[in-house]
Amino acid sequence: MTPDAPLRGIRVVDSSSYMTGPLSATMLADLGATVIKVEPPGGDGFRGFGHKVEGLSALWANINRGKRSIVLDLKASGDLQTMKALLAGADVFVENWRPHVAGSLGLGQDALQNLNPRLVHLSITGFGDSGPLARVPAYDSLIQGHTGMVHLLGAGGAPDVAPYWVVDKVVATLGCQSVLAALYARERSGKGSHVSLPMLDAMSYFNFPDMFQHRTFVKDETPWRPAFNPVVRTSDGHVVVAPVNGGQISRALKALERPDIKAEMLAIKDHGEMVACLYAHLNEVMSGKPTAHWLALFESSDVPIAPVRTLDEHLADAQVINNRIYREVESPAGPMRVPRYPASFDRRQLDPAGAPPLVDADAARIRAELQMQDDQKEETHEQ
Repeated sequence: MTPDAPLRGIRVVDSSSYMTGPLSATMLADLGATVIKVEPPGGDGFRGFGHKVEGLSALWANINRGKRSIVLDLKASGDLQTMKALLAGADVFVENWRPHVAGSLGLGQDALQNLNPRLVHLSITGFGDSGPLARVPAYDSLIQGHTGMVHLLGAGGAPDVAPYWVVDKVVATLGCQSVLAALYARERSGKGSHVSLPMLDAMSYFNFPDMFQHRTFVKDETPWRPAFNPVVRTSDGHVVVAPVNGGQISRALKALERPDIKAEMLAIKDHGEMVACLYAHLNEVMSGKPTAHWLALFESSDVPIAPVRTLDEHLADAQVINNRIYREVESPAGPMRVPRYPASFDRRQLDPAGAPPLVDADAARIRAELQMQDDQKEETHEQ
């Protein structure tokens, strides 16, 4: 971890599972915070998900790296007191329980505020803490269904979900952003706050700028139009071509030596039909020569184009290596590739948070720190 990372000295207690809360906490860890992962007896059930190496889930490891682990049974009075002691000394508490769970454990907002008035409490829920869906389970694909994503992705065919848990990752990012805003507000007020982030609200906010163009203006009832596909065939694969203004389109057609296409496009008044015309011609013309030819030709003509890389090709890409996006840390399953936090601070890149913890691996250390915390309080009280 970078010694002078922006959140150095901030302590986070993370009792969440799956992806939304844990990834929010990992982002805070990448920014320098100390994160304590509170797991239930037997460990976080999400440890068993996804691809495994040496028994370690790569998915869980990616989402929970750089944390300390302690197992607490929050239904047992002794462990609940340990949890409260952790929260009393924390800056941030992250959970993604259903709305009634925190209160049933004695960790509702009033109790937390009495315990630690400076605590920033992030609650991630599916639909919020009130309304007809407040207690309904919420997962990535379900939120996609509720927010129109499944319908939109199925335009022209059967409805489909976006893969790779895009909802959970967006919610996690907004969760981290919200915590940072709350910490900044605390610097001015001296008081913590309860940050409530429903997944439904987060994805509605994220999707709106482009997906809801046809409903941005209240009186607009224009029929929905699916997004165009910028992937174009070549003789040996595919490329992504993205000319987005008139100059780029003109240069693309000049490079193709097809000015007739421009004349045909100019005769079309509807913008969507014009774009469809362009890509129909691009697929026809560019399918006759290999990817390397088109990359060289369009790059020299200043036309936006990209290869369709595999995941391994991405990892080996010269620009990726130049940017030092990925680093290696040790893990219980051997060396582990991890991405660093993407922003640089005064041209300084942050080292990523460390390895994912084994279950309950840091319990002794955490309990010792809590004992030290209690001893310091007693000394202060005696003075």
